[in-house]
Amino acid sequence: MSFALFDLFARLRDQRIIFCFSGPASQSVVEGVGEVLKQKMEQDAAGSEIVRRVFAVFVEQMQNVINYSAERVAGPPEKEGETRMGLVVVGREGDHFFVMAGNVMNAAEAGKLSEQVRRLQAMDKEQMKAFFREQRRKESPMGSKGAGLGLIETARKASRPLEFDLQETEDRRYFFTLKATI
Repeated sequence: MSFALFDLFARLRDQRIIFCFSGPASQSVVEGVGEVLKQKMEQDAAGSEIVRRVFAVFVEQMQNVINYSAERVAGPPEKEGETRMGLVVVGREGDHFFVMAGNVMNAAEAGKLSEQVRRLQAMDKEQMKAFFREQRRKESPMGSKGAGLGLIETARKASRPLEFDLQETEDRRYFFTLKATI
């Protein structure tokens, strides 16, 4: 097997990627990697408010992979549950940081999420704040792990509208990518 890991490393560095995670995600991964990410950003002299916002979006994106990815990996029998597969990237574009996450979703879920993102893209900060309050008072939809509050919070922390992409996979599911620029 020939795999040019240095080529990947160089490409990530050239694209100003400061963190890239691909694989099974769990709460312990979020905690460990999150702490390293915070330290790296503080070393890069990012302001504390920016570090806090990027970290919050990173945690939310990782939680989304853990809770909603359609790709599952069964854990060892002595541990309950399963982990889910996804990809999370943190990088810089000019003076801004970005957090991108991607994972496989079923078509219906990907469609719903796309509509939610489009709705948030059309809102200004005050509308998002009001929408967040409204959603917080509602009960979570059946089968959901929340009322979409994390997505709204991600949009509120972003300095630009959220961006997303859907790519159909060979098994008629979709790889959903979400990007938040901070």
